[in-house]
Amino acid sequence: MRKWIAASLLGAAMLTTSAARAEPVVLMTWGGVWQKTFQQLATIYKEKTGKDVTIVAQATGDAGLARLIAQKGKSDVDLWTPNMINYTRALDAKVLEPIDPKQLANAANVHPNLIFSHSITAWVSQRGIFYRKDLVPFEPKEWKDLWDPRLKGKMAAPAAAFDPGYFPLMASVINGGNEKNLDVGFTNLAKLKGSISTFYTNNVQSIRLLEAGEVALVASGVLPNVIKHLGTDSKYGFVIPKPAFVAETPIAIVAGTAKKKEAVEFINFVLSVEAQEILSAALGSAPANSKAKIPDSIKSIISDASNNYVVDYGTLSRDLGKIIDRYDREVMAR
Repeated sequence: MRKWIAASLLGAAMLTTSAARAEPVVLMTWGGVWQKTFQQLATIYKEKTGKDVTIVAQATGDAGLARLIAQKGKSDVDLWTPNMINYTRALDAKVLEPIDPKQLANAANVHPNLIFSHSITAWVSQRGIFYRKDLVPFEPKEWKDLWDPRLKGKMAAPAAAFDPGYFPLMASVINGGNEKNLDVGFTNLAKLKGSISTFYTNNVQSIRLLEAGEVALVASGVLPNVIKHLGTDSKYGFVIPKPAFVAETPIAIVAGTAKKKEAVEFINFVLSVEAQEILSAALGSAPANSKAKIPDSIKSIISDASNNYVVDYGTLSRDLGKIIDRYDREVMAR
C-alpha cells in the first residue's frame, strides 16, 4: 500500500511538473500587425519545436509597463516588446531579467549597438519624413529641409507626448546639440511654428492628415506605419535623412518568470534569419540580424542599422517630463 501511495504521489508530481512545462510562454506586444505577425511566428515555432507561445496585446507601451509593475513578481507575461523609453523605465522599476547574449546563438549576427543589458533588439523601425509628392513644393532629403520657408503652413509635427523626445533631439543633434543639450533644438523648433499647421497624437492621425491633403508633409513618421502607402507609382514619399533616428524595438524577459529557459529559446528563434525576414517584411523594418535580407520594397529607403544615431535613452528617459512640458510651452503653444 505504501509503495502504491508513493508511486501515485510521484506520478502526480511528474504530471504537475509536465503540465507546468507545457504552459505556453506568453509574449506581450502591440495589437494589429505586430500581434498578427508574432502569432504567425508562434505558429511556425510550434511546428518546429512543439512548444506553444501565446501572444497578448498591449494598448500602448505605457499600458504594458503599467501591467508589469502592477503584477511585479507574479506577472502572467513572460516576454515583452516595449519601446526604448519604456524599456528604460522598466529597468528602473526592476521588472526585467538580465539577458546573456551568449545564450542566444543568433545574437552573434546582431550589431552590438542593438544589444542591451536586459533585452535585445527584435527589429528596427526607421524614422523619417513622410510626404505627398503632389503637394510638397520640393523633394525633401535632409532634416534641415523641414525649415525651408516653402513649407509654411504645410507641415504636421508630432505632439509633445507622441514618440516623446525624438523630435527635439533630432533638432538638437543636427545643430550641434545632444540629449544633454536640447536648448539649441528647442530654439530651432520654435522657428517651425509658421510651417506647422497641426500636431498629431498618433500614427493613424498623421497618415489621415496626409491622405486628406490637409498637410503636405509629416515631419516625423515611422516606416512600418507608412509602408503600405509607398511604391513606384505612389503619390507618397518617405526619406530617412542622416543622421538616422531609429526606433529599436527590444524583446525582454519579464522578471520572476518561471519560464526563463523557454523565453530565451523563443527569443533566439525571433532572431533567426527566417523570423527576422518575416518581421521585416510585415513591419517595413530593418532586421536586427545582419544576415537577414531586407525586403525589396524598402531596400532603397532603409538605412544601415549599424550607422544609426545612438540615443542616450537614460538621459532622455530621466528628463522626459521636462522635455514634454517644454515642448508644450515653446513649440505647441500658439
